[in-house]
Amino acid sequence: MQLADAIEKVLANAAKLKKSDAANEANTKVLLIEPLLAALGWDPGDLDALQREHRVYDGSFLDYALKIDTHPRLLVEAKAVGKNLDDKQFIAQTVNYANNEGVLRCVLTNGIVYRVYKTNEPVPMEQKLLFEVDLGSEDAVATSETAKSLELISRQALLEGRLDGWGDRVFTDERVRRALGQLAVQPTDAFLKELTALLGKPEVPGFKLRESLTRVLNVDSSKARGSGELVPPKPKPRPALVGPPAGTKEYPLDHHLAGKPAAIVDSFEQMDQFLRSLGADVSLRIRKQYVGYFAGKKSFLTIEVQRQRLLVYLNLDPVNVQPWNDSTMRDVRTIGHFGMGATEYSVRQAEDLDGARAAARLAYEATTS
Repeated sequence: MQLADAIEKVLANAAKLKKSDAANEANTKVLLIEPLLAALGWDPGDLDALQREHRVYDGSFLDYALKIDTHPRLLVEAKAVGKNLDDKQFIAQTVNYANNEGVLRCVLTNGIVYRVYKTNEPVPMEQKLLFEVDLGSEDAVATSETAKSLELISRQALLEGRLDGWGDRVFTDERVRRALGQLAVQPTDAFLKELTALLGKPEVPGFKLRESLTRVLNVDSSKARGSGELVPPKPKPRPALVGPPAGTKEYPLDHHLAGKPAAIVDSFEQMDQFLRSLGADVSLRIRKQYVGYFAGKKSFLTIEVQRQRLLVYLNLDPVNVQPWNDSTMRDVRTIGHFGMGATEYSVRQAEDLDGARAAARLAYEATTS
């Protein structure tokens, strides 16, 4: 069965289960989870590919071990359809058991929502979440797009290293940002000496060099804790060239990023860095529902940060946008949405970023020409 077809069947079964008195964990596994795993290449009838009730280190069990060459590569913990996966006990149980088994990826699911974690990251439990797929989400534009995201936990994706590569990049980039932020706030003498030599003449005084580092690396020295550890740096808006309209409330960036999967935060940060590099006239305004980017006084793009994707709204007439990609773009002139822009660009995975950046450049140039 094709994955998109399997998703449609799972959603139909889920609707029946929720209306019945049989919406328990056993039926969730048989009717929702196992058909989807099979469509992802994990044959429930092949013990070398899928093992039910996988025993972990303390004699407890996780529901599924997905194997390659007989070795578990992905552990899956199942809950009954309708169960809230935000329960910290569910998350800790799944992630800790997988990590103790030396399995770097795990999935927590209720048959509709699939949350994929990287188990060995040195961050708080909730920040180990790499990405999330909600089969029944209202923001799922099409089943094919949901399938595209879910394919990252397919057997083929693990064989090709796609899940490992994406997860490593997302989390490694965040650790590098943290380290650079720490270095910017508390630079070592050796680092300052090397940087001074590279800058050449005229020599930059030490205090000015430190100030420049915090600006260039986008950190706030006031966030340094007594232990010397930094709060993970997030992209911060440069001072807006034009203040917000009277009576309009500004929000902190964490209003949009806190609690979002690491892959979504990483995609936003890459877009943010690119957008602010387009010109010295670029500023941003952070509203309750979106982050807006302006060229001078004119908005050219807004971003709505969702759990499964970024929705980028561009100040471009869809009729004139070339090239057009039906899988990521949508004409929203007659569709209500947060933010400003007539063309929508959906960023779900890393490969969507190049197209989004190219469209963003067009919107900026159209606004400033």
